[in-house]
Amino acid sequence: MLAALCIGAGFFLPQLLNNPFYIGLAQQGIVLGIAAVGIGFLMHQCGFVMFGVAAFVGLPAYLVGISVHNLGLSTAAAVGVALLGSTLFALLVGALVVRARPLPFAMLTLALAQMLKTVCTLQAIRPFTGGDDGLSMNFEGSFLGLTQSEFGKPMQFWPIAWGTLCVSMLLVWTAGRSRLGAVLRAIKSNEERMRFSGFDTYIPRLAAFALSCFVVSLSGVLIALSGAFASPELLDFVTGGSALTAMLVGGPATAGGGVLGALLYTWGQDIFGTTGHLELLTGIAMVVVIWFFPQGAMGFVQRVGLRLRALFRRGN
Repeated sequence: MLAALCIGAGFFLPQLLNNPFYIGLAQQGIVLGIAAVGIGFLMHQCGFVMFGVAAFVGLPAYLVGISVHNLGLSTAAAVGVALLGSTLFALLVGALVVRARPLPFAMLTLALAQMLKTVCTLQAIRPFTGGDDGLSMNFEGSFLGLTQSEFGKPMQFWPIAWGTLCVSMLLVWTAGRSRLGAVLRAIKSNEERMRFSGFDTYIPRLAAFALSCFVVSLSGVLIALSGAFASPELLDFVTGGSALTAMLVGGPATAGGGVLGALLYTWGQDIFGTTGHLELLTGIAMVVVIWFFPQGAMGFVQRVGLRLRALFRRGN
């Protein structure tokens, strides 16, 4: 009931704040949080850290633009093509990389993102990707009741972003509590014993990787819709680094950890940016958070909640 109330209240946040700047800042936070939720699920369930997060942020954004510009598809069809194409690409890549150990896995995904960035800037495919200049998009008609001009307005776009966040968290929460989640955690704990017991350790990891990339792709689609633009910077390590930082700040153990971390990270970037020492203050803040909250901000919130519950029970 509490979760349902929070979800419902989230849709009315623009009416409560009535401030486009803060709604835009919160929108950036939850879009980043969707990517953090995806990679947090993979880290918590499989022990894999995906350095190449940007590959599945930039790829769906480009697929949306190519589908609209070059294929003449509607906005809804372009979104479907982007999500389907990114998921199929994740299955193809995952068939190779999930066999690797955690450190090689991280470096392989990073190399994948850099490869896609290089491909998008090739002159041979510049008519499709726009090269170094990026790809501008022109959406015709409406999608979920909004036109292109309304996509760029945080007050109007907020319900789509919030609803996407809720769907992604529900997917991750359900998968983590399903049989797949139990098998993945057992494989992470002792893969050899799981193999000896007759369990397939390859297919579950591949499924987890595909689900993680699908969730991350949702953030890429939202970026494409709200900005009507896809650039090579979306495939840069900085994009993935922001999602990784948000995941570490919030904690990967829960679906809400990535979202909380992304909101804190976005708010911190806005505050630190006004001082002129963005990188320095961000680094100091990261050290402080990891030192005092090794399980992330959500882990700290959970511990406080458990202590308050224990005190309440003692009082009764």
